[in-house]
Amino acid sequence: MEENIRRIAEEMQGLSKVAVAQYRSVVDDILNEKITNEQEIERVMDGMLNFCQFDEMLLLFKRLCRGLYLQHPQLVQDYISYYREMWDEE
Repeated sequence: MEENIRRIAEEMQGLSKVAVAQYRSVVDDILNEKITNEQEIERVMDGMLNFCQFDEMLLLFKRLCRGLYLQHPQLVQDYISYYREMWDEE
């Protein structure tokens, strides 16, 4: 059983690296205003939240939040709250 858990953890780590690579270009597009539709930005942030337990994705998520804050403060506040609900330990 321990071997299965270790294997699953390794697969998740590998999947997170793929996700970061794919989301990085989308985040760049959002920050460069190539993607401006708020619903599309929400979908991206939803997907990113699923991987925010991994440091690289969390850093990318924070970069996106900082870059969006002036244009979409409520959206960023909402997603910070969602992050805290999912990943912050009390």
